[in-house]
Amino acid sequence: MTNGLSVRVLLSALVFFLLPASGFAQYGIDDYGYPVEDALAATVVGTPEHLQHELTKKRPRFRLLKLQTKPKEEIPNYFWYHEQYKYLMFFQKKPAPLVFILAGTGGNYSGPNMLYLMKAFYDKGYHAVGLANPTYMNFIINASSTGVVGLPERDTRDLYNVLKRAWTEQLSERIEVTDFYFTGYSLGGTQTGWMAKIDEEEQFFKFKKLLLVNPSVNLYNSVTILDSYFESNIENSDEAVEFWNRLMSAAGELAREEGVQFSDDFLYQLYLRREPEPEGLETLIGIAFRISAQSIMTTADVMRGGGFIIPTTIKGGLHYNVDDYFIVSSRTSFINYFEGLLLPYYQALDPSLTKEDAIYQAGLAPIADYLRTAEHVSVVHNQDDIILKEGEIDWLVDVFGDRAKIWPRGGHLGNMRYKENVEYMFEFFGENMQGGE
Repeated sequence: MTNGLSVRVLLSALVFFLLPASGFAQYGIDDYGYPVEDALAATVVGTPEHLQHELTKKRPRFRLLKLQTKPKEEIPNYFWYHEQYKYLMFFQKKPAPLVFILAGTGGNYSGPNMLYLMKAFYDKGYHAVGLANPTYMNFIINASSTGVVGLPERDTRDLYNVLKRAWTEQLSERIEVTDFYFTGYSLGGTQTGWMAKIDEEEQFFKFKKLLLVNPSVNLYNSVTILDSYFESNIENSDEAVEFWNRLMSAAGELAREEGVQFSDDFLYQLYLRREPEPEGLETLIGIAFRISAQSIMTTADVMRGGGFIIPTTIKGGLHYNVDDYFIVSSRTSFINYFEGLLLPYYQALDPSLTKEDAIYQAGLAPIADYLRTAEHVSVVHNQDDIILKEGEIDWLVDVFGDRAKIWPRGGHLGNMRYKENVEYMFEFFGENMQGGE
């Protein structure tokens, strides 16, 4: 849900210097080698580099592709710099399987986790296409049929439709594909489940296998948890600014005094030396999620003509100052967005829709029966994932059966680059690739 904590490499390093030491990190007592025992810390720290699946030094062949999906005059003035749908392709010279990789909440096609996974699959000989999540600004502007995102089925249908165009108009002319695969993480994992169901209906790509990585079982439940991390530890916007300023001050001091190179290994060593208090980690995660949510809420509001955050009288433009609206959005939780913009919009389309209906639709429950029998669809998750409420891991095991791989720890996406996890992904997709050309 936090797109792998896009601020991890800088901010999470600094939090360790702002919190008192409380002992040393504990290791798991089982045979799973991922070392960070605490779920919050794992979410922040990630996987130390020496334990990651090793990527080759080979530079991938790539193209940033742009697809004109709407007339330019339909793009609001605020978004003059987002006039085309964008996605990233790593490609082989020879025919190869193609894997689409979908980012998490608010995530772009070029985030650190996305580039890592794309390179890992490229090294194995796949074409890899990186996709921004339907909650990312560029997608909302250019590919969302409503502009109001947050219901996985509708958002994934919009993604499926733009992918069909991308294949027909661009990809099919550039690469030869033997089979299609799909994977996504966090909210992208939830949408991967819906992608399987939609493709089963439409039979356009006929995906050979799909893998849900650390999906949210229910979006409303997950954002309630993440919003609580912010609201339980930050009483007002002044406190958020103070927290941020302390991080920036520590960053400057650390850079001046020690010339530190921020990396996952460095974060891990800090974790071993200074295991932080849970409140600090919750605050960091809550702020990271609130930053992602700000963009989603503001973009959706503009696309619907304003009235939720942006005044309806404001048209925006190249030099328009939006600082005041950014501050307003920082005080607005995702639950506020769900209840104040998303729900009223869809109730206007269907007056019989209740809040309970919308919450039910915001997850995997509506396709549970399909997922029980979809042998080409599997899930990997962590027993301690922080975005799941109690009982949701058990729900996944009940639905997927032996197609559910549950790691004993890793928090939310903290172990996604761990070598055993990546090797499991390759084993699942099952292509006996010898590397690309």
